Amino acid sequence: MKKITIIGGGISGLVARYRLSQVPDVEVTLYEKSERLGGCIESLQDPYFFEMGPRTIKASRSEDLLKLIQQLDLETEIIYSSKHAKKRYLWVDQKLQAIPSLLPPLLPALFNEWRRPALIDSDESIASFAKRRFGTYGAETFFDPLTRGIFGGDMNTLSISACFPELKALEQTYGSLTRALIKKKREKKPKGLFTLKGGLQTLVDRLVKRGKGKIHLSTPIEALPEGETVIALPVREGAKLFQDDQKALSFFKSVPTISLTVVNVAFKGETLVPQGFGYLVPSKERENILGVVFDSSIFPMQNREKETRLTVMLRDGGEREALFALKKHLSICKIPDRVHVKTYPYAVPQYCVGHLERVEAFEAHLKEHYPHITCIGNYLRGVSLNACVKSL
Repeated sequence: MKKITIIGGGISGLVARYRLSQVPDVEVTLYEKSERLGGCIESLQDPYFFEMGPRTIKASRSEDLLKLIQQLDLETEIIYSSKHAKKRYLWVDQKLQAIPSLLPPLLPALFNEWRRPALIDSDESIASFAKRRFGTYGAETFFDPLTRGIFGGDMNTLSISACFPELKALEQTYGSLTRALIKKKREKKPKGLFTLKGGLQTLVDRLVKRGKGKIHLSTPIEALPEGETVIALPVREGAKLFQDDQKALSFFKSVPTISLTVVNVAFKGETLVPQGFGYLVPSKERENILGVVFDSSIFPMQNREKETRLTVMLRDGGEREALFALKKHLSICKIPDRVHVKTYPYAVPQYCVGHLERVEAFEAHLKEHYPHITCIGNYLRGVSLNACVKSL
């Protein structure tokens, strides 16, 4: 009987436990230092439905996650976003604007983008890529808030190859993104956004139930085990297990992290926001928040009654800053019926330029010096839920 230790009970660790428990003659033991499993995934049910971590999943980029959901017999729990979720906004020039209304100044850059030379086989920052292909306006108005919304970070330091590999791949294959849109064959993939009816906590609970092997909560592991081990820890926690290995430690230190605060807000009565997905805020606007998600509009089937449910994302601040932004941006002056604040310290890894090369060097180092160790997690090749599910 082969014994395998898993360190970390977030989504990556739980998926690893589930998959390894399907292998014959394998005994799995999972250790989690906190009192609960699931990491950043946590759903509140009463009196309002709040998703405190990830909430919307893009179907076309979640093949592995959808397969896992099928394996776990959760297909009937899938719900898809409303038609309103296609409508997106940005807070630009101190007002809320639908994205199509901001496109006209971008059109000259779009018409000339196919003529611009491609930068092949070389990494660069998201800002560098966006300015080369779409000019300063395109970079600052569209790529900057997108980068902040997904990674909470700075497009001037983050890697285009690591953060948006599909865009870099299109440039390398077709020479430009506009040419790719014309020539690339449309693949038939599921469209829209989805989640699970009872929240993504449902996925965590089913993984715990279907996986096999002991789980030890409130049990930190402070040294590398000698036997076969899967390390499914956040980057800062993983680094602590390699304190005596300077090469491995230098890799962990090359992945900075940022903290994120999520403020869930609910109001009774008719909707107080435009129908849509929500809005992001470019950094040039110098606001406290990164953006707002219109939860009750995206997934109205999760509403308890007539209500407005919003999620405000911040790098700094909390309830006070979130409510101030809702008043300023959306003219919501009502006192909310429920507010829930959750801060995730050092939760979002930042893939700086050259990140993928450093990942390959780190994994080669592990293979040579620690053949019994496998590292997985969102600090390697993707921060999405699908990337975490795919990582083992």
